[in-house]
Amino acid sequence: MTDFPDVQARHVWRATLYSASLNACLMPFEVVLSRGVTDIPWWPAVGSSAVGAAIAVFVMRVHWRRPQSLRLGTWLFVLNNAVILAAMWVTAPYHLRNPHLAPLQAHKLGTLAVAILAPQRWAGIACILGFVALPIVELAFFDPTMHAMLGWQEAMVLAIYGTFALVLLFFRVRSLDVERKLVRAQTEATDARQSARVLMAVRDLSNTPLQSIEFASAILRRHEPEEAPSLDRIDRALDRLRSLHRPLKVYESDLEWRPGDESFDPESVLAKAAAEVKARSRRSV
Repeated sequence: MTDFPDVQARHVWRATLYSASLNACLMPFEVVLSRGVTDIPWWPAVGSSAVGAAIAVFVMRVHWRRPQSLRLGTWLFVLNNAVILAAMWVTAPYHLRNPHLAPLQAHKLGTLAVAILAPQRWAGIACILGFVALPIVELAFFDPTMHAMLGWQEAMVLAIYGTFALVLLFFRVRSLDVERKLVRAQTEATDARQSARVLMAVRDLSNTPLQSIEFASAILRRHEPEEAPSLDRIDRALDRLRSLHRPLKVYESDLEWRPGDESFDPESVLAKAAAEVKARSRRSV
């Protein structure tokens, strides 16, 4: 059974890896598509691609060997998209003169990519607003010639894309929350059954010593009657221990018996539980 923190971490770091990989692989195509545009700088696209590649390598070489925090994964996702936006800010005026590219096409695709990949709600909202707001702000600084080439209609279309991306993001995050809650419930149920098995194992292991003490007390009571007061205290202690066993019967109904459990081995159950606790503690470090 997968633990709830493992599911959440997988969502966050997988989204960061996919986003960084898209940046690393697709941004260089901007240089190829802009070959016919004069004076367009090549370094924004290459630099953005390099940052995406560095983040992807970090995820694969560092995080996979030693898992990092969810916060770091989310901030790397935001950083990756911030670098993409910075590159687009520099090259946007040149792309308006590129007949092979539709205006603000990269920003529109960026909003949808963020909606699909965002690891957390706040990161998705921030990045989508960045893809929508930055070109609109930049449009305000364009000269009249640029305004004539672009027009405010494209800004309105971009705003529609952003709205659609936000709706898509909310539905996606909601579905992830449902999945995480389901995994949490399944994990808690599994832990409860495991705890019940551990309690049953402790009860079974303690039965034999208690029976030995009871037999020894009975023998001493027969051969040493004068020790009756001390033996009475032992018997009362045994009764208290047995009273602790009775509530454990409630947990027997929660046990999930599988093939091979006919011969219940309490020592192996305790050893397995201890190994699982150690493995879980190593994953949380």
